[in-house]
Amino acid sequence: MGLDFNLSKAMGLFINGITTLSLTLQNFKKKLISFKEILPLFFISLFFAFLGAHGSCYIPEPVVKTIFALFILLSLALLFLGHLKSGNNSIKSTPIVLYSVVMLIAFTGGLIGVGGGAIYLPLFLYVGMRTRESIAMTSALIPVVSFSAFFTYSSFVTIDWILLLNVTIAAILGAYFAHKISQKIKDEKYLKIIISLLLVLIAAYMIYTQVLVK
Repeated sequence: MGLDFNLSKAMGLFINGITTLSLTLQNFKKKLISFKEILPLFFISLFFAFLGAHGSCYIPEPVVKTIFALFILLSLALLFLGHLKSGNNSIKSTPIVLYSVVMLIAFTGGLIGVGGGAIYLPLFLYVGMRTRESIAMTSALIPVVSFSAFFTYSSFVTIDWILLLNVTIAAILGAYFAHKISQKIKDEKYLKIIISLLLVLIAAYMIYTQVLVK
């Protein structure tokens, strides 16, 4: 479409936030998310996503795109390492490490224009959370990172609101059907496989376009 890179990031962030917001509210209503556990992560993500988005003004575009590819590869590594965990550990068992990593994720998410879900999810799996609980926690943080970074980008990028509205509607429909499909998958192992395949495809595309094609 030939969109400006920062505009593309801003639009992607807005869509991330909107498409996960309703799921977040549902998860809170079903008590799948603990306010006590999510609150410090909320404020960390809010602040560091803002810093990352602001910092994107000073980092060359090819570098940012390469960071994006590395970001995806890291999420894959965490996802596979998560298979080694029992799923019975408490998120509170490693708070310092967890908070530090969330800072990095939020900053990087703001920098490269993603909600951070690709890292949040495997990170939560790695520290021992169950798959569906990890998805719920991830859905709660994606809107925080996405909207924090989006409003930061909107301060120095001209937003095409008509295009954004059209793309958002399409994304909401896609997210709705994806959620319905995920509810029919009873075995969490298959959810992990699907997530892994999607991440591999995204990382391969980014590496191909930013490294091999150069």
